[in-house]
Amino acid sequence: MPGIIRRAIEIGERNGKITFDELNHLCAGTVLEPEDIERILSALSEAGIWLEEDRT
Repeated sequence: MPGIIRRAIEIGERNGKITFDELNHLCAGTVLEPEDIERILSALSEAGIWLEEDRT
């Protein structure tokens, strides 16, 4: 779980945002409880990173 947060923040810092698809890819194969998702979203928010839909 901390690894997912760290990698999500790294992506967000590099791109200024993280997409739902990128976050889903990071979480693939990991069983997350609602509290885990809240922790991820909170960490992204605290780091000033936006979570966006993909625009393809």
